[in-house]
Amino acid sequence: MGHNINEYKLIAENFKASKATKEGREIFFERNIIVTEEELLLRQKLNHEQQMAYNVIIDRISSNRPGAFFVDGPGGTGKTFLYRALLATVRSKGFIALATATSGVAASILPGGRTAHSRFKISIDIDENFSCNISKQSSLACLIRDAKLIVWDEVSTAKKKMIETFDLLLKDLLNTNVLFGGKVVVFGGDFRQTLLVVRNGKREDFIHESLLYSDIWPRLEKLQLSENMRAKTDPAFCESLMRIGNGKEPLTSENKIEIPKSLLSLILLNGNL
Repeated sequence: MGHNINEYKLIAENFKASKATKEGREIFFERNIIVTEEELLLRQKLNHEQQMAYNVIIDRISSNRPGAFFVDGPGGTGKTFLYRALLATVRSKGFIALATATSGVAASILPGGRTAHSRFKISIDIDENFSCNISKQSSLACLIRDAKLIVWDEVSTAKKKMIETFDLLLKDLLNTNVLFGGKVVVFGGDFRQTLLVVRNGKREDFIHESLLYSDIWPRLEKLQLSENMRAKTDPAFCESLMRIGNGKEPLTSENKIEIPKSLLSLILLNGNL
């Protein structure tokens, strides 16, 4: 985003940019994201499941119809690849597409990605009475209203209250009671992996605070990705991962998962390289 005038230490007093100035820089950045030729070609490399999801989402955007989707897929099935293809297509047509994620790491691999906390002004410590601090007259509100697509990755690690607050924000900005203000919103994540953090919580607390226990969950259209693109040359390993993730892998007498000897040998071999 450029350098800060205070870095040059020209005068003793520090200058702080106003909220409007900061928002102005954010909007300029979003409206001037350059889509590379490589990103435009991503849609041609989608597998069958990714292509089906891509078509459904792009059709909603093209026809100006609402769409609230959840892309479900274990790690390695190409969720991020699908997001990048969608973002590139929408942005190449001159429209706004906001790329967000619950974590900074996930946001960093999306072109123009920001954390959802940062983009939608959501507090880290969110409670039942929380609301996003975005004025309807602000330039940021205008940017969100103009967005044709909003992507939120790793939503499986977000508390359900975050998603519900985001829903209320869009309804308020768009003056409607339609889910997510009638925007095309694409959530993604994998509930087979680590869930959100609840201080001093137990397993049931993590699950209860997740999106799965929100009234919004049944209203999302589910799009499934199952082909593991990272390990597609090893179907036995892919099947093992799915059994573990779905809770179907047999347990030992100590209530633990036993790693196959073939996989142990491979791990030991790689560790010695």
